[in-house]
Amino acid sequence: MNVVLIGPRGVGKSKVSRKLSKLTGMAYVITDMAAVYESGGISIPEMVKKDGGDWRDFRRLEVAILQKLQKAENLILDCGGGILFDVDEKGEEFFSEEKFNLLQNIGTVIFLSQDTEYLIDKVKNDPSRPDLSALKSYREILERRLPYYRKAASFTLQIDNKKITEVAKMVIKHLGLRTY
Repeated sequence: MNVVLIGPRGVGKSKVSRKLSKLTGMAYVITDMAAVYESGGISIPEMVKKDGGDWRDFRRLEVAILQKLQKAENLILDCGGGILFDVDEKGEEFFSEEKFNLLQNIGTVIFLSQDTEYLIDKVKNDPSRPDLSALKSYREILERRLPYYRKAASFTLQIDNKKITEVAKMVIKHLGLRTY
């Protein structure tokens, strides 16, 4: 069984995936780190900046990573916040049926959800995260993405005010995973 964690940037997918890995012995892959590896070590902000702020190459790289993971087993997949989306020629984001289908084939998709105001405060002015859009606020992007996270998820975990270990144990219990 594979576990796929989705949700907005800053929700804690990476911390939860690491804790799940520790508790279950399952390996984990972070799609953003896989993208950095696949690009020869170029950071995501550098990738996007190199393309003049164009996210299309990065989004295509995500598809290639998901395709490679189709046959993985006993894996926790920690997906970047935009994993369900692609970008058209005008730079507009849209829901990607292709990525949706790839994620569904990889494993059980879990949407980690948290209070919008908390997330906005957490990610603002974080230089390690690429700018999502010069024209749209994080709030607009988050509100537009939320229905798609829900659509893609087998189930949603509302994780407000919960510790990482508690969230990981919720996933384990819900999926009936074995712990060590």
